[in-house]
Amino acid sequence: MKLCLINFTLHLRPLALLFMLLGFCSLQAQDEGLLFIDNTYVDNVKTVRLHIDGFPHSYPLIALDGNARLRLSFDDTSDEVRRYSYKFIHCDQDWKPSGLSPLEFNAGYAEDYLDDYDFSLRTLKEYVHYDLVFPNENMELNASGNYLLVVYDAEDDAFPVITRRFMVQETLAGVSGRVMRPSLVDQIHTHQEIDLTVNTKQMTVRNPMRELSATVIQNNRWDNAVIGISPNLLQRESVRFDYQGKVSFRGTNEYRNLDIRSVRAPRTKMVSITNEGDYYSMMMEAERPRDGGTYIGYFDLNGDYVNFRFDRPVINLADEFLQENFERFDLAFNGEYIMQTFVFATGTPLDRDVYIFGGLTEYQLKKEFKMVWNDNISAYVGRALLKQGFYNYHYVTEQKVTTKNPRPADRINYNLTEGSYDETENDYLALIYWRPVGGRYDRLVGTAVLNSNVN
Repeated sequence: MKLCLINFTLHLRPLALLFMLLGFCSLQAQDEGLLFIDNTYVDNVKTVRLHIDGFPHSYPLIALDGNARLRLSFDDTSDEVRRYSYKFIHCDQDWKPSGLSPLEFNAGYAEDYLDDYDFSLRTLKEYVHYDLVFPNENMELNASGNYLLVVYDAEDDAFPVITRRFMVQETLAGVSGRVMRPSLVDQIHTHQEIDLTVNTKQMTVRNPMRELSATVIQNNRWDNAVIGISPNLLQRESVRFDYQGKVSFRGTNEYRNLDIRSVRAPRTKMVSITNEGDYYSMMMEAERPRDGGTYIGYFDLNGDYVNFRFDRPVINLADEFLQENFERFDLAFNGEYIMQTFVFATGTPLDRDVYIFGGLTEYQLKKEFKMVWNDNISAYVGRALLKQGFYNYHYVTEQKVTTKNPRPADRINYNLTEGSYDETENDYLALIYWRPVGGRYDRLVGTAVLNSNVN
């Protein structure tokens, strides 16, 4: 037994071994005040993406025994390379630490470094691009459920710089469902309701009402997710989640599209494009509220964004530098950063604050995306530094919350800016959790993606 332990520890890096010997006390200390949401904590980190490797527009969800892996990427716009480390925290279905130790859900190291990085290539705004693909040989996950990925600045007292939610699922429960018009009269024209059916034939569920629960999220938005839904209809080999008004979401409106894949000829209409030295600057044509019109359907990414470019640089094959750096000629390393100015013309000031909102804001009302009223053009103006790509966004207003236990989405109002329609095309991700009697954590045993235009 001692020999096995010695052989095991010899393969551990000193940092990982230290954490094991200390009982991970330092990890617990550095996590005080950590937000268990998708969040970026420092201004120099930009364009944080987490998705299935090879599928940039996808949910951060992989199978426990599958071959798919997740890819985290981001840019650091500071002047030097920084040392970043990362770890995973296993969570319950309500995104609180499950209490499992790293040794119980991770067959690899407790913490590791991000070693895959390189410098931007011939861009106005210089940055360092980082990539992390996992699970990998150093970090192997062996428990299903919710996880929080935490990236730390190892040079600044292990200060957290990024947190991202992701899920690992077992395939035990078959999940189906439908998106329908709500049964509540006051929601018929503005909301969408979700009903679920879960096949439990492969599971030994003794008390379905207690052991099983569901979470439903709309378009990868955790701020308005419905969490901890118990089944209300039991059948021989299945359970149903069929409520009136409980699992319903505002349809909102199709997201507005910002297409800046080309600096020279952006697909979104701009009134000005300038070179500011360190970055490009663009100002879009004024946009107007859509709160009083009829619904118009068109393509969008349901709030997400993807980064790539149309105006690829010309490669001179005689240039030895370009030959040596050919692999870096993709957007990860040569995408330009653009100071984008948004203009939202309401005619008169509104009686509440206006924000840009979507995946680019991590679905939060962030102060850097708060718009300012400009009397000269009778419009709200906001600015954001964005990497070349295709973005979705809404204009929203902030409202006061009077409910006892509000969700973050309860602060967000669409009535004066975008409107809400039951015809809007939306994706819904259903997550089924199972905690058997005596179980220590919530197992994610089934998932399904539903679409309001298909179901």
